[in-house]
Order: sequence, then structure tokens, then C-alpha cells
Amino acid sequence: FSYTMSGKSEKKRKGSGLASAGRGSAWRRAAQAVLASQVAEAPLAASESEPQSEPLKEEPGGYMLERSLGAECKPLFLSRAVLTGLADATWTEEHDAILQRFAQDPSEPILTIFIDSCLGLTLDLGMPVQNFEATVQFGTVRGSYIPALLRLLSGIFAPQIFTNTTWPESIRNHFASHLHRFLACLTDTRYKLEGHTVLYIPAEAVNMNPEAVVKDKELVQRLETSMIHWTRQIKEVLSAQETVETGENLGPLEEIEFWRNRCMDLSGISKQLVKPGVKHIESILHLAKSSYLAPFMKLAQQIQDGSHQAQSNLTFLSLLKEPYQELAYMQPKDISSKLPQLTSLIRVIWVNSPHYNTRERLTSLFRKMSNEIIRLCCHAISLDRIFEGYVTSSKEDLQGCISCCHAWKDHYLRAVQMHTQYDVSPLPAHTFLSFLRGFSSRGWVLDQTSIFAHIDAFVQRCKDLIEVCDCQYHFARWEDGKQGPLPCFFGAQGPQITQNLLEIENIFHKNLQMLRAVRGGILDVKNTSWHEDYNRFRAGVKDLEVMTQNLITSAFEFVRDVEHGVLLLDTFHRLAAREAIKRTYDKKAVHLYMLFNNELALVNQELSKKWPFLEPYMAYHSGQAHWARILRRRIDRVMTCLSNAHFLPHIGTGEESVHTYQQMVQVIDELVRKTFQDWTSTLDKDCIRRLDTPLLRISQEKAGMLDVNFDKSLLILFVEIDYWERLLFETPHYVMNVAERAEDLRILRENLLLVARDYNRIIAMLSTDEQALFKERIRFLDKKIHPGLKKLHWALKGASAFFITECRIHASKVQKIVNEFKASTLTIGWRAQEISETLLVGISGKQVYRDLEFEEDQREHRAAVQQKLLSLHQDAVAIMTNSYEVFKNDGPEIQQQWLLYTIRLDHMMEDALRLNVKWSLLELSKAINGDGKTSPNPLFQVLVILQNDMQGGVAQVEFSPTLQTLASVVNDIGKHLFSTISVFHHLPEILIKGKFHRDPIHIIVERDEDIKKIQAQISGGMHNNASLLQNYLKTWDLYREIWEINKDSFIRRYQRLNPPVSSFDADIARYTEVANNVQKEETVLKIQFVLLDCSHLKFSLVHHCNEWQNKFTTLLKEMAARSLLELHTYLKENAEKYGLRISHPPQTLDELGVSLQLMDTLQHDLPNLENQIAPIHEQFAILEKFEVPVHDTVSSSGVWST
Repeated sequence: FSYTMSGKSEKKRKGSGLASAGRGSAWRRAAQAVLASQVAEAPLAASESEPQSEPLKEEPGGYMLERSLGAECKPLFLSRAVLTGLADATWTEEHDAILQRFAQDPSEPILTIFIDSCLGLTLDLGMPVQNFEATVQFGTVRGSYIPALLRLLSGIFAPQIFTNTTWPESIRNHFASHLHRFLACLTDTRYKLEGHTVLYIPAEAVNMNPEAVVKDKELVQRLETSMIHWTRQIKEVLSAQETVETGENLGPLEEIEFWRNRCMDLSGISKQLVKPGVKHIESILHLAKSSYLAPFMKLAQQIQDGSHQAQSNLTFLSLLKEPYQELAYMQPKDISSKLPQLTSLIRVIWVNSPHYNTRERLTSLFRKMSNEIIRLCCHAISLDRIFEGYVTSSKEDLQGCISCCHAWKDHYLRAVQMHTQYDVSPLPAHTFLSFLRGFSSRGWVLDQTSIFAHIDAFVQRCKDLIEVCDCQYHFARWEDGKQGPLPCFFGAQGPQITQNLLEIENIFHKNLQMLRAVRGGILDVKNTSWHEDYNRFRAGVKDLEVMTQNLITSAFEFVRDVEHGVLLLDTFHRLAAREAIKRTYDKKAVHLYMLFNNELALVNQELSKKWPFLEPYMAYHSGQAHWARILRRRIDRVMTCLSNAHFLPHIGTGEESVHTYQQMVQVIDELVRKTFQDWTSTLDKDCIRRLDTPLLRISQEKAGMLDVNFDKSLLILFVEIDYWERLLFETPHYVMNVAERAEDLRILRENLLLVARDYNRIIAMLSTDEQALFKERIRFLDKKIHPGLKKLHWALKGASAFFITECRIHASKVQKIVNEFKASTLTIGWRAQEISETLLVGISGKQVYRDLEFEEDQREHRAAVQQKLLSLHQDAVAIMTNSYEVFKNDGPEIQQQWLLYTIRLDHMMEDALRLNVKWSLLELSKAINGDGKTSPNPLFQVLVILQNDMQGGVAQVEFSPTLQTLASVVNDIGKHLFSTISVFHHLPEILIKGKFHRDPIHIIVERDEDIKKIQAQISGGMHNNASLLQNYLKTWDLYREIWEINKDSFIRRYQRLNPPVSSFDADIARYTEVANNVQKEETVLKIQFVLLDCSHLKFSLVHHCNEWQNKFTTLLKEMAARSLLELHTYLKENAEKYGLRISHPPQTLDELGVSLQLMDTLQHDLPNLENQIAPIHEQFAILEKFEVPVHDTVSSSGVWST
């Protein structure tokens, strides 16, 4: 393994690497040799493209790499070193030193690493082999690897092997035989890549004497092997002509190229056959009498003949080269102009060529001509464009290809006819004699079926593709790369029809994609699988045709008119080109004409009616004519639609329908003319006198109102004239004088209608009583209108305008007064409504009142509402005072009407106050009794207390506030309401300032029966609630003894009984349980509209229980303290009395006797003392259990601690 060194720059690298001390040229040549051996296996492009070296492949001698300098070079070098056994070798410090020196010393250009059989891993600075040039074969290889290998073997190895005489004879002969065979195959392969045939000439016997070679049987055998290989090569060349003649897809240019290559190949072989090396081997084998020489010589002669034949054929075929080259750049539609020339040239070759005039070759040439035309057509056809929807342009291309193929066939047949009839006029002048000579003995014997088999198949393939294009146009709406818009179908079934059409398109696209998947062989006429794929596609198309027919049938199920049917047929028109769909299309066209016939029958039925229906605004005669003209337009519209439908097929039913339509049009026109004549015969020739009538008249339908007094016959006349003029008929001259004034009379009539409308609106706005109040103003307005009722006629001009202006001015003034009066009355009504809705009782439904809060809150609410009601009442009085300004100067009759009007409004105010009181009490009743569906919400909070709970008093459970107080507060609400509205007075008393004989408003309201009933409901609700509350109080009787028994008297009696400690414990625990039971009772309880709060009562009862416990514990504590003090006193007295005696031993017998007596006394009293201690302990244990503090006297005396 060897490294070469790279410097810090390119210049230094070249200098140090190529000019090292003494050994530069040697190691450079060695490196070149190694590189040459590598290039023989792989190109050097990769290593030449990289500026820095890469690890080289493993070779027996090692590797050469360029060196990279660095501080830590060992990992870099080892990572780039590839050497068998390097991973397992031992790396020593000596190796590190050599590697470091190579990396740092520029004078050392080469580092060689190798595994020595004795020393192991060895690093050497320089090349360890001294005779490197003789030991290593090296050189440079460029170009392809097969030529390089041939050069390397022929130029280096073969000469050395064949000249080597050191090997044993048998081994050398065996190796040389195989080497010759390998070199022959390698030479043949190398030149076949370029299309040439080269004979391998063994160099082994070139310089040897034939007589000497004949003696070496092994060498002669090797030369025979080479001749056998030559024979095989020549046979392959001679048989290659049959291969190209049977080529199915080749064209004339390929034929010409084949003969050019064949000519060159045969000429080359001919030249090789006369080379000295070949002749030398022939002479050797001739002397050796080899059996392989005669066949080779025969083939050599055939090569000579084939070369002359190929040259002749190439000469004649070259006539076709330029025309065919021009043909290669032409479109199919332009090829036909070139075909006569090509046919004539082929006939020239046929007649004049000595070797290319056989039936098989000419048939093959015409077949290649067909292949060329097919190839050009295939080049012009884009399958991608066909399957991507470019229908129009693709069909044009396909039609051009079909025309081209048909033109080729026609030109061929014309040439056949010319050949048969000796028609040589299209030929060039110099070929005339030869054709004349040739045709006299040779007929046209070519195989026409073989020539045009592919053409016919290709034409059919193009027709199949045209059918594919048509299917895309029919079923997928493709035109030329763009998909047409989706048709819009009308009616409720429109979306379903569209969905079905899209489904058909999706199925078609799937079938088309399946066909497109085999597009690589579509234009290949030898692809037989196309027929199966196309037949499958055709079957799918037939299914789509059936689906389309069903779709057309279902779409026409809901067609009720011709216009809709024409739209549908227009939508499906593109599909009518298909025969199967066209039958359904024609049936639906007949159906359209049947609908048209039905329409004609309906129109005829309408015409036969005796009394046609006319609109109210139409006159009789012109209305009939207009009606008839409408019927004509009805059938005209349908006929126009059918006439514009150019896509409809011509059928007999349609012609009959058109004839019926024309007859009906004539009947309608005749009916219109006859109606006009009937109308003119009924006209009044002196109709102008009908204008001599007053302008206005009193209405007969509505009393007190006005109507315009215009002759209705003139109105009918004007309508008749207007409609006849619309129908383009001329008005008779004797009614022209009235017709000319029609517009002026219309304007006058409309102005008079305004006058009548103003007057009638005033009368309609006022009631009978209000009309009496406005009597004088209506009378004044009647005076202004009176001339229109008597004097002014329709024939007059000018005076009517002044009359209309005056009437409208005065009517507007009166209208203004009436509007203000009605607005005032309406405003007073709104005030009365607001009074009735502003209730005097305010209950929110969420607030709960405590003690007497309800009474105070209602008092404040009534005061506020009373002020608001007074304000509303005063507004009404002010409005009436303002309205009275209009009537204050009128006469007594009007004043009396004003009084009646005031009384009516007073009754309205009275009713408003009555409703206010009624609805206020209803609100209160709802709060007390509920609305009948749900129970009332809490309104009052009542405390349940233990009343008179004091020392010496008789305690009892009571409500706060009491039920009597609560009932009084609620029942007094009605009285307060009546008192609140007592401030309101009658309107006549306020406005007229006179005596009004009617009870005050609050008295009238108080006597109202509905209000009394509501008050009774409130009282009943309070009574029922009081009963429920009293029943609730009885639930607390369970604890009555707690507060009724006198505690002190009971404790004194209890003390006299001197109960045991267990009695104290039981009694104290019993009151604890009673207190717990009291706490478990509900603190807040809702009974109808009352929310009971028992917290005060429960607190009192618990307090009584605590007092009872305190009484018992106090008594127990006193009794325990007293017993403890008595025991303590007894012990203390005995200690003082007998303590000295006990503490000192007796000295005498008397003292001993006294001591013994004392001991007997104490022992006798000991059981009694012990019996007193246990109860005291139990008493104090009970006190400690209930956490009762010990009496101070007991603690201070030290008895307890003792």
C-alpha cells in the first residue's frame, strides 16, 4: 500500500511529487502502471473529476493515495488505508515515527505499507522493489473497456505468451488454443458494436514458413479453428439479408441503410480476404490439406458476388433516399402528393435492377413503404391528446391519416392499372425505353394482400380511435381539450337527471381509462390484444347507450310542455348521432309534436267557448279580441320554439301539426276582425251628450259620502278604444270627438276622485256623535261642494279646476282639525290605558316582608303611584282643554255635544281607575291564593316565638306579628286603594265648572261587584292560612312542659327526695336529648304565602333545656360539696382529737387501754366512712362529665385537692 504526497499548493505538489531524489521517474512509471491496470476494469472519470485523491481499489502490490498534512495524521492515514490484514496487524511506535516523518518531511514523496511474511506490518519510505519496471506491467487505457481489453491483450499479453518458450509444450499449446479462441470472439464482438465484420488473424504463424508450420500439428489445428470462426462469420453476414427482408416494422430508409452497411461490410471482408495474413494461413492449410479450406474458399467467392450485388442494389435504392427523406418531414395530409413519384421510382428499380427485381424483394419494398406511411401517421397521431379530450383536432389528424392510407392504396392500384395497360406517361424520359422493354415480358405479380395488410389494419385502428373520440364527445362532453358545460335540467327531477348523467360520464371515464392503459400498443397493428380491449370498450359503450336511452325516457316523463321538451332534445342532440340513441331521440321528437297537437286542441277548445273568461278591467268586445290574440300568441310561442329547433328530425307528424297551426291562426284572425265589426255596430254615434251630467253625486251605497258622477258607458268606450288601438285597429270617426278628450276627462275624473276621497275620509273618521260635534264645519264644507252636485258638468272646461282647488283647500283645513281632535282622543285613551296598568299594589314576587314592612312599603308605593296617576289625569284634562278651544265659540247645540263628549271620556277615566283597583286587588289575591296552578310565593316572614317567657309569667307559643295583625294589614289594602283614588274627580266637574250629578269615582269603584268578590277571595285566603298556622303551633305542644313547669319548685321537691347520682345523670341527659330534638325541627317553613321562622322559639326552648340542666348540676354540685365538707370536718375533728395519741406510742397501761379503745372505735366507724366516699366520687364524676366547675368554697378549703 503506497501513499503519494500533495504539497501546500498545486505547484509544490507537482514539484515534490514528480521530481524526488533519484527515484522520481521510476515510481512515476510504477504509479502509471497501477493506474493503467485499474482503468482496464473501470473508467477513470470519477477520479479525474475530483480535485483530491480517493482510496484506490485493492491490488496485489498495494495502493497509491495522495498525502494530506496535519498534526494528527495517524487516524487520517489509517482511515484511508485499505490493505488485507491491516486491521489485525500490530502498530508500533516505530510505525508512528515513520508515518510522522512522511507527513512532515516534503522530501519523502512515497510511503509504502505492506504485510511482510516474516516481519509482519512494514512501513517503508520509498518503493521497496528495485526492479519495478520489469516486475510490474503498466500502461494507459482510454475509451471503452472492450476495445481497451482487446488492445491490452493483443499488444501486451498475447505477444509475450506466443513468444514464450519456457513453458511446457502441452501447457503452451492448450493455453494458446484457448487464447486464440478468446481473441477471435473478442475481436468479433468489438467490431460488431460498430456494425463491421473483422476477421481475427492469429499472429502466431505470421512470420513462420508454411512448410515449417505444417509440421506443427497443434499449430495447424489452431489455424483451422480460426478458419472455422471465419467461416461462421461469413455465413452470418450472408444470412443477414434474409433477416432484414423479413423485418415487419422497417421502412425504405432502413432498407437503404442495410444495403449500404452490407456493401461496406462485404467490401471490408473482401479486402480482409486478400490480406497477407489470410493468404498466408490459406497457403498453410492448403499445404496441410485441410478439409476446412474448400468451404471457406467457396464462401469467399460468395462474398465477392454478394459485394457486387449489394453495390448494385444500393445504387438503385439510392434513388429513393432523397424522396423518402423529404417524406419523413411531411404531414399525412401532404404525403399523397409525393406517392406517384415514389411509385414510379420503385417501378424503375423493378425494371432496371438486375438483382432487386424479384417478387419477394419488391413486395417487401412496397410493404416497407406501407410501414413508412404507418410510421409517419403514428408520429402525427397523439394518443395523449386523444385520451385527454382533444376530440376535434384528433379526429382531423385521424381522418388525415385515413385519407393518406387510402391515397397510398389508390396510387398503388393506379400504378397496377398503368403497368397492365403499358401506361408509361408519368415516367421520366430516360426510363421510357427500359419500361417498354420490361413490361412486354413481365406482369405485375406482387402480393397485394401482404403489402396492404398493415395499411388496412391501421385504417381500421384509426376508425376505432375516431369512435373513441366520438364517444368522448357524446358521453363526456369533450370537444377540443375543454369539457363542455354541464346541461341544466329543469323541474324537481332536474338534480336526479344531472346525477344520472354524471354517473354515465364517470362510467365512461373508467372504461376510457381502462382502454388508455394499453395505449402503448394501440397503434401497433400487430398488437392482437387491442381487439379484445376495444371490444370490451365497445360493450361498455353499448351499456352506456342503454343507460342514456333510459335517462332520456325518464327525463321526458315529467315533460308537460313543448318548450321544456325542446330544451331536453337540444341537450341530448349531441347523442343523437348514435344509432341506438337516435331511435329514442326520434320517438321523443314525435312526443313533442303530440304535445303541440294537444296545445292546439286546448286552444281550439277555448275558442269554442261561448262566454270566454275576461279580466274585470277589460271591455267586452276588445276583451274578446284580446283574449283571442292571447290564444294565438300561446300557439305562436310554441310554433316559434319548434321552428327554431333546427335539430329536430323531419317527420310526418310535424308537417301535419304545422298545417293545423296555420289553419287555426286564420280562424283566430277572422274571429278578431268579426269582433271588431260587431263592436263598431253597437257604438252610439252621439255619445258626446253623455258628458252633460253633474260632476259629483251623493253616494247611494254609503250614506253621507260622495261619488264621482261619470257615465260608465263612456268608461267602457275608452277601454274599448284603448285595447283596439293596442290590437292595431282604427277608431271609428264618430267617436273620435269623445276619444280625443279621454285624457282630459281622465285627469278631471281623478281630481274629482281626490275631492270625493278627502270629503269621504273626513266623514269616515268621525263617528255619529263626533259628526254632531263637527256639524258646523261639515256644513261649511258642504256649501263648497254643492256646485259640483248641481251646476258644474263634464262638458265644461276651466271652471272645474277652480272648484276642485277650493274644495280641496277647505277639506284639508277640516281634515287637519279632525286629525288633531282624533289624535287628542287617542292620546287620552293612551293615558287612560296607562292609568289602568299602573297598579296601586306593588308585589315583586321575590321580596319577603318582615313585621310591618309590607304595610309601610305599600303605603309608599300607593303615594308614588297616586302622584303618577294624578299627572296622567291632569294631562288628559290639559288635552281636553286644548281641544275645547276649537269649539268654545260654537253654538249651544255644539256645546251640548261637547258635554256629551266630556262625559264619554269621563266614563273612560272612571273605567281606567276601576280596572286599576281591580287588577291591583287581583295581584294581591294572586300573592295570597296563588294562580291556581302553583302555590303562592312567600310574602310575609312570621316569627314563631315563646311569648311572656319571663320569671313568673305564663309563657306560650305565639306568632310575631300575630295572625290578627297580618289579616288586618292585608284586608285593609282595599280601603287604602279606595282612599287613594278618592282624590280624582269627574271631568265635567273640572272642565265645565258645574254641578255633576254622579257619585264620586271612589264610591262607584267601591260598589263594583267584581272588586267585592276579589276582596272576599283575599279574606278567605287569609282565614285558610290562619287555620294552617294554628295547626302548625300544635306541633310544639310536645315540648310544653319545658317552659310550663316551675323550675325552682321542682328542684326543691327533687332535693327533698335526695335522689341517687344515677337519677341526676339520667335527668341531665334527658334534657340534652330534648335540646337536640328541638334543634332537629325545621327552622324555616313555608305555609302558603307565609314563611315561618322558628329560630327564636328553638333558641328559647334550648335555653330552657340549658336552665334545667343548670338547675340539676347546681343541685348536684351543692349536695356533693356538702357531703365532702361534712366528711372533711369529721376527719379533721378526729385528727385533732386523736392525732396526738395515734402519733405517739403509749407509755403506760392506761394509755395503752385508751389507745386500744380508740382503735376499736375507729375500726367500727371505718365502713361507714368508706360508704360515704364512693357516692361523693360518683357525684364529682358526674359534674366532671358535664363540665361543671367545682364550688369555690370546696376548692379554697383544700378539701378537693386533699
